[in-house]
Amino acid sequence: MKTLPSLSALAVAAVLSAPGAAFAVDVEITFENKHATRSATYSHTTAIENNTYANANPKPLATVLPGASDVYTVGNPLTPLVTSAQVVYTINDTSSTKKCVFHTSFTLPSSGIPNWTKSATTSGGAVCTATITYTNPNTYNWQVTFTMK
Repeated sequence: MKTLPSLSALAVAAVLSAPGAAFAVDVEITFENKHATRSATYSHTTAIENNTYANANPKPLATVLPGASDVYTVGNPLTPLVTSAQVVYTINDTSSTKKCVFHTSFTLPSSGIPNWTKSATTSGGAVCTATITYTNPNTYNWQVTFTMK
C-alpha cells in the first residue's frame, strides 16, 4: 500500500525549494596564530562550541602552527534569523596556558535591522582580538578574523 507524504512535510519541502527561500546565514572565520614559537590548539566542550564544530565546513584544524592561520565557515541550518559561533584556542607557553574564547553572532530582530557581533575573552596572558572584516547587506553573511598571541 502506498502512502502519501504528510501535508506538513510537503509544505516544508515547498518552502525550502522555492525561489528566494531563506537559508542559513554563514560566517567565514579566519583564525590567526600570531605566537612566534608555539602552536595553538582548538577545543570545543560547551554546547555552543560543539554546535559550532558540528556546523563548520571544513572542520577547524586541531592545531594551528605558529604564524599560520585556519579558515572555515559556520552556518545555522535551522534558521536564517540567527547564526552564532564560539571557538576556543589555547597556547601552552613556558610559564602559562594562554586561552582565547572567541564569539561572533548574527541576528535579524523584528525591527529588520541586522546585527553582527564579535568578542574575545582572554586568560593566562593571551592577547586575543576579534574583528568583523566584512558584512553582506543582502545575504547577511559575514567574515570575522580572530587573532591570538
